[in-house]
Amino acid sequence: MWRSVRNLVTHALTRDPERWRPLLAVYYLTYACDFRCPYCSDGAQNPYYALRAKLLRGEELLELLAILRRATDFLILTGGEPTKHPDFAYLMEHLPGLGFEGVVLTTNGYELAPHLEVTVRAVRHLVFSLDTLDARKADACYGVGAGALERILATLERALPLARRSSCEVVISAVATPENLDDLHGVYDFARARGLRFALCPQLVGVKPHAELVENPRYRALYDRLIAEKRAGRKVQGSIPYLEHMRDLRKFRCRPSTMVAVTPTGDLFYPCLELGQIAGNLLRTPDLDALRAAGRAQFGPEPSCDNRCHSACALGFAMMLESPLSQLEELLLEAKGRLLGRQRVSRGR
Repeated sequence: MWRSVRNLVTHALTRDPERWRPLLAVYYLTYACDFRCPYCSDGAQNPYYALRAKLLRGEELLELLAILRRATDFLILTGGEPTKHPDFAYLMEHLPGLGFEGVVLTTNGYELAPHLEVTVRAVRHLVFSLDTLDARKADACYGVGAGALERILATLERALPLARRSSCEVVISAVATPENLDDLHGVYDFARARGLRFALCPQLVGVKPHAELVENPRYRALYDRLIAEKRAGRKVQGSIPYLEHMRDLRKFRCRPSTMVAVTPTGDLFYPCLELGQIAGNLLRTPDLDALRAAGRAQFGPEPSCDNRCHSACALGFAMMLESPLSQLEELLLEAKGRLLGRQRVSRGR
């Protein structure tokens, strides 16, 4: 944990540090995915499922993650759909040996069932993507045929007792689009009824919020509800300033050096994923500081961007550094939520 403290102090003192001191690494295990969710794309509006990249296998995959471990305590494994990687089970078996303080796995859950037990032992947060409980709408969005949502929900329900026994938190993550705003109230109710954390982000078109969400009263009402739930101690992801920024889609001061984003082959984005610029490859140059220097030499210092990139990591770290007192409020609200949870359990006995 000393590494995280050192890295946080670095970012508190300077906006564009010479050295790379990431609070978090985001690794795109694979771009492959059978789903065709309409909002899925990188900063250039390329759907992830359409991107092509060689996959790292076995020991080489672990070597890359070991390099990231030397730089940061926390890791997000994402995609694409991570379970599409042919060595997904191998990775879950060996991941605990790398010693990350916390690992987040994002998944659509469609092919997770055979790997549930090993996965909940390997990760601290298992994040299911869920944007509607309407089976017709969900199955049409996924594009893999009827019954997809039913299968995902069955896997999610099966994951809950397994996760509790392994100290793994199951999280419901949703993307707000112009088409599903009303559905998301039901998704939040689903998460709340099971005591699960709920995370919500707006659909981005490239790096900009979807135009139909800006000043949309239904979108704002949804976030107003989540803010009220957060103040009541419910499990809503993000601080109050974070949720207010998401609601208003207002400009914030991004801090891209708080993270590193890495492609399936080990290429490192500089200064961020959204700009799509590659500083070099971590397997060939296993030195974040050298790659940061190469990125700065080729692309210049971190830019000052316009109003964009309302994603969980970008906005979350910006609020942490710009509104440090909000983190104290966050701790108090989390404590309130745990107290309320224990009271509900006591009443149920």
